[in-house]
Amino acid sequence: MAGSRALPLAVLCGSAFLGAIDVQLANIAFPDILHSFPGSSLAELSWVFNGYAIVFTAALLPAGGLADRFGYRRVFLTGLAVFVVGAALCAIAPSAGVLIAARVVQGVGGGVITPLTLALILPYYPPERRGTAIAVWSAAQSVATASGPSLGGMLVGVWDWRTVFFLHLPVGLVILAGAWRIVKPGVTQTATSRLPDITGLFLLVGAIGLPSLAIVQSDAWGPGSPGTIIALAAGVAVGVLFVRRARRHPAPIVDLNALRARGTQRANLAMFLLGLVMFALPLANILFLTRIWGYSEAAAGLAITPGALAQVLTAPLAGRLVARTGHRRLALCGVALLALATAYLAFAAGGGHTYLTMVLPAVVLSGTGIAVLVNSLSGAAVAEIPPSRLATGTALSVTSRAVGAVIGVSALVLVLSGDRLGSIGAYQGVWTTMMAICALVAVAAAGLRTPEPQPSPSN
Repeated sequence: MAGSRALPLAVLCGSAFLGAIDVQLANIAFPDILHSFPGSSLAELSWVFNGYAIVFTAALLPAGGLADRFGYRRVFLTGLAVFVVGAALCAIAPSAGVLIAARVVQGVGGGVITPLTLALILPYYPPERRGTAIAVWSAAQSVATASGPSLGGMLVGVWDWRTVFFLHLPVGLVILAGAWRIVKPGVTQTATSRLPDITGLFLLVGAIGLPSLAIVQSDAWGPGSPGTIIALAAGVAVGVLFVRRARRHPAPIVDLNALRARGTQRANLAMFLLGLVMFALPLANILFLTRIWGYSEAAAGLAITPGALAQVLTAPLAGRLVARTGHRRLALCGVALLALATAYLAFAAGGGHTYLTMVLPAVVLSGTGIAVLVNSLSGAAVAEIPPSRLATGTALSVTSRAVGAVIGVSALVLVLSGDRLGSIGAYQGVWTTMMAICALVAVAAAGLRTPEPQPSPSN
């Protein structure tokens, strides 16, 4: 079995790697993108992230539903092709508007392939070894996270930000060719012919996008301005309509039945809260290093690489530990490490510390904590999902995290807008807020009711 799964796992992990490294490369390239479009503000260019993240999130759940109905391989290959085309469009974008539109295209493909890589990997392992499967999947993303900052910094330093998108093309085409030949239809579930709810898809985009718009633009519009209030209210109203439609439609974008189990609910709530911190934290660190300490993009990329390496080393260990400790205990350990890292950054930023005494220990702690949390919460999120609904279950988990990422990055852009981008106090406020969010993650994780592991008979 191990030999027969080696090549498919390599291709699928390569796809997970490509999706994960895209986020890291975009983070490192962002300061250079700001320089390339001097007529655009930080709030406007934040849609390079948020435009991607919103459609990425909206595509996750339809991807799971489509895969459950029409076959994982077909939907996966389509998403991978769209992702590569979107990267090519980003690389040649002549303006900020075209770049944002291309990132939207890329986000559609990313939202399709991300949950399906895990859903395609899981059947290669028996149910009792799902922790190992998740560790393999997480390790591929952790390698991308580890290599992304230094690779992205090098590419931007030698050439420019467009190079990081050109890099997607040869890698993506090789993975696409491999997936076409190796990933077989036999690994998928039985398909049906019913199409997901397209109206629900647009409602989901509005429910995520309108509050993000309100957060990003509230500095320019004013927190109490009619535009901000209308966008927030409309987002809430659209969200309510989305939930009502999902409950009544025969083929909803979000199958709310998958969220009935208490453990699944708690795990997805914790994933959402983790998303608020997980993607905003490295971006805040990069902006701090480039804007406050004067690092180049290449130097900033190298500076945060140890944190990514910590994720690589921790992910396989966390996958093995979850079978012994259970999801709850492991998640609480992970969130404690992440909270300690953000608290230390907030405390040390104003104290004249150096890289070795401030940034290095903080990024290593946060990287370790994030790896532990992603493994434990990903396992808890699918522990009570039946095998025939794995694509939907994994999509719900990744969606929860992605919604948090959109809101977290939007809030970060708001806090660091204008002159605050060069204020140490603003960054300290960001890290302190992240520490408080970690406390909420701990509360959600403490309530996990996923089954605790039973001792092995051999023990």
